[in-house]
Amino acid sequence: MKRSKFLMTAMGLLLIIFLAACGDDAGTEEAEGEEETEETTEETEEENEEAGIPEDEELFEVLERNIATMADDDSTGHMETLHSESPGYAETEQILEDMSVYTLDIEISDLEVEEKSEEEARVFYTQRNMKVDGPTYENNELTGIHIMRPEDGEWKIYNTELMDYIVLDENGEPLEEGATGEAVMEGEYADVVSSLEMPFEEDEWVLAHYGEDSGEAVAEYLPAGDNLNDYSELLTVHYFPGGKDGIGVAQFIDVMETNLTDMVEGEFEFNRFDETDEEGFFEFTLTDDPVQFDQEELGRALIKDDDLFAVRYTLIEDTLEDRDEWIEHLSEIQ
Repeated sequence: MKRSKFLMTAMGLLLIIFLAACGDDAGTEEAEGEEETEETTEETEEENEEAGIPEDEELFEVLERNIATMADDDSTGHMETLHSESPGYAETEQILEDMSVYTLDIEISDLEVEEKSEEEARVFYTQRNMKVDGPTYENNELTGIHIMRPEDGEWKIYNTELMDYIVLDENGEPLEEGATGEAVMEGEYADVVSSLEMPFEEDEWVLAHYGEDSGEAVAEYLPAGDNLNDYSELLTVHYFPGGKDGIGVAQFIDVMETNLTDMVEGEFEFNRFDETDEEGFFEFTLTDDPVQFDQEELGRALIKDDDLFAVRYTLIEDTLEDRDEWIEHLSEIQ
């Protein structure tokens, strides 16, 4: 299982989108073996059904219907595939509305049930999302685990653990990694994001990635000289236009804590402090997770005009010894 260098919120939830017999005697033995296998499989399926454990195809059908309803702009049908207690349920309808400006070619493959019981199932998936038409969009391929739970007699998507995210070019090929050249900030929100006053010299942190999606923007910076294949520090800026009233500082931190708590399996500790209506700080530590690297993060959510920004400093496989200095850095961002 590939380990991820940084945590993502479960946005992939919205785009779940893959002998002849050697002789008569051998053939007879094989047939008898197949009959025994079929009988055993049927017995297992009957036992599972009695215990309320779903068949694999039942789970796969939900994932496929989730994608089909998105492609058809059927928000009602799409919401029916999501568990009402999902951490991102309340925000999903707005995100679907934002995504309606895109025409996407979405493919799902490699579906495999890793675990299942009468209470929960975990399904591995690979998902490819390619833009056909619409505003700026980052083509991508995701791999992860969908967590599914029953509700009112039907299995639904409760949450998603994203394991890997690969940026693709217009031909569906992975963009070359490891380049140290600065990325380009282009798009509807580029001017607003670039206007944020950062307390660093321009040559200290270099833009490694910029993308806009679902009415939001994200910019990722690496220390000069690092690249996407080799880094231990990451500075991420999130931008939510109209986020002052649409989201707010408290709800952003609430959702972040809830999603991360549900995503990880290791030792996870989340803390929030110095919180007002205009800004709030948060931090977390994660260790001993089977997917994610050990990491510490310190961040600040802030209101600027009518918009919401969140700036996150993430340290990979190291200890944040200069915490006070980073709090000061984040406080200076305007």
